[in-house]
Amino acid sequence: MTGLQEKVALITGADGGIGRALARRLAAEGCRLVLHSHDEQGLAKAVADEGLPAERVLTSVHDVADSEAVAASVAVALERFGRIDHLLNVAGVAYPGGILTTSREVWDRTVATNLTGYFVAAAAVLPHMKEAGSGHIVNMSSIWGRRAAAPGGGLAYSASKWGVEGLTRGLAEEARPWGVRVTGIVLDKVDTNFSENMPVTLTAEQRARMLAAEDVAEATYAVLASSSRAQISTVELDAWLWR
Repeated sequence: MTGLQEKVALITGADGGIGRALARRLAAEGCRLVLHSHDEQGLAKAVADEGLPAERVLTSVHDVADSEAVAASVAVALERFGRIDHLLNVAGVAYPGGILTTSREVWDRTVATNLTGYFVAAAAVLPHMKEAGSGHIVNMSSIWGRRAAAPGGGLAYSASKWGVEGLTRGLAEEARPWGVRVTGIVLDKVDTNFSENMPVTLTAEQRARMLAAEDVAEATYAVLASSSRAQISTVELDAWLWR
């Protein structure tokens, strides 16, 4: 039995990639899961393929930036499980393009999913964590939230992740007196379907040098399982074999 046994983790973007890997890893540690996605079929397939027991999983299909839908899902989760211990903000999108080639539609979709969605989920769960006097929020960020994207290489994505960096730091300060920890995980080159939107095609050798979703899940588990006396503000996962 681990320290996460019977804890309840809410994971956004849980239908694939990092979100699905997190669901798998935390289920193995005895967590009960609240899984959010906008993709109903993808989420159902993930739950079925991973063999997650129905009595320990609650799914919700909605736009991550839809405040009413997220609040309703959190209310259902609290009614069923009685608590939410961990919020893992994972859902994200990425598209290439610079200032002259990024449409307003792509900009709005990227910011809504990558930044507003994190805010909405945190705003929905924090009142309950505050009341409980404990909790942990993990926001998936990116190295492109700390440096400028290459020209035409993903301006909207980079801007949204700069926003996530600011949101994470602000939440950490505000939630500290409530006993809630907030951690940002800064990622670099993870082999997920994000790579499909890259302007170049990656070779098998290049993909083998990238981080895997399971690497991110393992690091996130270590953060969640850390001592409650320790505040891990930031974890940077570098694809160090990429040269």
